[in-house]
Amino acid sequence: MQGSSAAGRDIGVVSGYVLKLLRGSLGRSQASLAEQLEVDVSTVQGWESGRRPLTSLRVSDFRRLQARLAAFGAPPAAVTSLHDAVEADGVLSQIIAGDDHPAAIQQNPLAVAVHRRRLVNLLTWPFTGITPPQLRDLPARPGRGPVADRPALTSDDRRSFFDTLLNVAHSKASKDMPVLRRQAIYLLGFDERSESADWLAAQHQRAFAGRRAEDPTSGIAARSAAVALARRGDGDPLRHFINNTLNDERHAAANLAYWAYWLGEINEPHADDGFLLTATASRTWSGVRLADHLLEHLTDQVNATLNIHSLWHLVLARPELLTYDTDLRRRTGERVEQALDDGPDVHATVELNNLRCAVQLANR
Repeated sequence: MQGSSAAGRDIGVVSGYVLKLLRGSLGRSQASLAEQLEVDVSTVQGWESGRRPLTSLRVSDFRRLQARLAAFGAPPAAVTSLHDAVEADGVLSQIIAGDDHPAAIQQNPLAVAVHRRRLVNLLTWPFTGITPPQLRDLPARPGRGPVADRPALTSDDRRSFFDTLLNVAHSKASKDMPVLRRQAIYLLGFDERSESADWLAAQHQRAFAGRRAEDPTSGIAARSAAVALARRGDGDPLRHFINNTLNDERHAAANLAYWAYWLGEINEPHADDGFLLTATASRTWSGVRLADHLLEHLTDQVNATLNIHSLWHLVLARPELLTYDTDLRRRTGERVEQALDDGPDVHATVELNNLRCAVQLANR
């Protein structure tokens, strides 16, 4: 499993909370699950609370735990998510440790892989309280008495997490590791403190305002910064990014490829954003999963303009989606009308009307 943090303390709150939900799905108490697993009840209590993190288990013992949970009848998709939750805890552990030595920055988990939605939703769960989609069908409150609605980090750990992200994003070393800096900036959008919002706004003004990103990889960096600011309530940078960067065909294609990777339509993992230079022209991903996601979130308060723009360009790039998938065509028509009823801005209204026309043409 993931190694210990630089400070020698593993975080286990995300995987512990997922285990608690899995236990609830089985209708088991801590004592009865411990009996079935042939461990002390204190062990199950330690796993669920994070005091005895699942990150410290040997790989063979963790796989045995997953197999037994599945054999007991826990939902397979949720059992699989337990591995992702352990990875999220590992990321939290390393970032909270806060080691800003250059060698440690190079090993930062945000520097070695381009993360996907499945992991990031688990990683940000303690801050957002939004249950990841793959776990929403599990019971929310297993056991008796009041139970937290999310994995719980201490206030000190929360502060350390965002302090480290801010230091990493601001450091000279991160400027030579664009994927590290981009992913740190994205996560800073979940920080409720004003200092992070002020820093993000200043970075946007310095790096992106008034000019277009030079290549698709820098465009994705601009996208992450704009989305982070939109999450903080400032939607102007995201609109600026759409109007001044995504109007370029290369950047529009890279945006779709990044969406496809984020959602898992592009299966191969990547260590940096360089894959966008080749994935933009790839026909190995269909766009169905991406279309479903964008339709589901077409009227999101934070990213509605980006989602509408992305769906319109996806239909332009993959016209067969509406031509041959009648159910998708029907849902697109319904969601477009709902989005229009919400009174979007002028640019989004134009793109929604274009989508409406595309649906009408596909219906002929």
